Amino acid sequence: LTLRLKYKQSSGCHHSQAKSTDKPSNQGLFGSCLSNLLRYNSYSPNEQHRRSCASDSSDSVISTGSDAESQVYKVVLLGEHGVGKSSLARVFGGLEDSGHDCDDAGNTYDRPIVVDEEEASIMLYDIWEQDNSQWLKEQCMRMGDAYIIVYSVTDKSSFEKASELRIQLRRARQSENIPIILVGNKSDLVRSREVSVDEGSACAVVFDCKFIETSASLHHNVQALFEGIVRQIRLRKDSKEENARRMANCRRRESIGKKAKRFLGRIVARKNKKMAFRQKSKSCHDLTVL
Repeated sequence: LTLRLKYKQSSGCHHSQAKSTDKPSNQGLFGSCLSNLLRYNSYSPNEQHRRSCASDSSDSVISTGSDAESQVYKVVLLGEHGVGKSSLARVFGGLEDSGHDCDDAGNTYDRPIVVDEEEASIMLYDIWEQDNSQWLKEQCMRMGDAYIIVYSVTDKSSFEKASELRIQLRRARQSENIPIILVGNKSDLVRSREVSVDEGSACAVVFDCKFIETSASLHHNVQALFEGIVRQIRLRKDSKEENARRMANCRRRESIGKKAKRFLGRIVARKNKKMAFRQKSKSCHDLTVL
């Protein structure tokens, strides 16, 4: 089943269409309905914008990787307005310095990424705030292979909203073990900080997700974030043998000091409940383990 997703540019760009494939099922009906609502640009680092603001209407194909060895993972960005979702997406897509004048609302970014010497492809959806549609928000909660919930460390209310979004995701995907990373963005704005690192870590422990702080403006931890989301997906989708092999490779690259620290931390945590909580809090920062 071929779905045609129509793109519409509010700033006056010409329309174009893209093709993607999906399995014939209820998802096909969902994709058909979604195509009538979604209006976004799609970018790939190996091509020019899939829809140029200066070009006439044309067709282009979104790479799904279905015929390639690499896996394609759908990752959805969630969070309040102004927390830096689009900035993180643009850094990931390699467009932060492109200077293009198309509207940032409703973009997708499709690019390959090599993690642990294996290639994967991420289709990153930055469509959470598009159209302010409740129906679209509900579909976003159901369509992702993984989720990145973003808040600003300079905005306490965005942090509280991130907690609410985690609860909503739990309700929407109750029986699924979906990878979720809580992201405190704008960590470079030290003097304006309203949410501490400890608060972010504690929230991640309570809501059983991973945690990382980033700065999109400085590109700090952005690469680590997207490598981490790939690892979290693989840990859930791939076989135990594959993940054990990857973990063994990672451990071989660890320094002796780091190995010793991790071993001692486990011993202490077994004997002290308070230390066990701290150990779990530390593990929420480790994007290479469940």
